[in-house]
Amino acid sequence: MRRLLTLCLTGTLLLTGCSGFNPHQLTVQPLHPTINPDHQLPESLKVDVSSRDMRSSALIGFRVGRFSDRAEVNLPLPANKALTDAARVALVKLGATPVSADGDARLSVTLQDLEYTATQKALQTVELSASIQVTAEKYGQRFTGNYTTEKEHQFATTPTLEDNEKIVNELLLLTISRAFNDPKLISFLNTP
Repeated sequence: MRRLLTLCLTGTLLLTGCSGFNPHQLTVQPLHPTINPDHQLPESLKVDVSSRDMRSSALIGFRVGRFSDRAEVNLPLPANKALTDAARVALVKLGATPVSADGDARLSVTLQDLEYTATQKALQTVELSASIQVTAEKYGQRFTGNYTTEKEHQFATTPTLEDNEKIVNELLLLTISRAFNDPKLISFLNTP
C-alpha cells in the first residue's frame, strides 16, 4: 500500500512538473514589404519616416493546450524600430529616399492593435489580427490610411515559439505591404 501511494505521488509530481506551459516572448524579424512594381515614387522624393506602437500592453493573446493550459503570448513594446525599418524598405523599393529629418514629406506608421486568439478543438486554431495606420503629410496636406489584416492558422499541436513568431511576422508583413501598395497613398506621395 505504501509503495502504491509513493508511486501515485511520484507520478502526480512528474505530471505536474512536466506540464509547464511556457509563455512566448515574440520578436519582430526584419520586414521586407512586397511592392507592386507598377507603383513608383520619384527618386528625388525625400520622406521623413517615423513610427509609433499604440498598444497598451505587450500581451497580444494566450496560447492554449489540450489540457486547458494557458500561457501569454507577448510582443514587447514598442515595436517601433521594426515598423520604421519596414517603411524605409518599402519607400526604397518604391524609388523614394527615406530620411531622418527635413524630408519633402513626412510619413508615420502606427501599430494600432495586434491580437492573437487561440482555440482548441480537434485542431488548434489561431486567429490573428493586426491594424496599422499610415499618415503622410506633404506641402500642408494630409493623407491617413487604415489597414487591417486578419488571418487564421490551424495546427495539429500547440504552436511552438517559432510557429508563433512566423505567423505574427507574416501578419505584420502583409499589413505593411498592404499599406505601401495602396494606390491612394502612392498617389498622395506623388503629388507635386
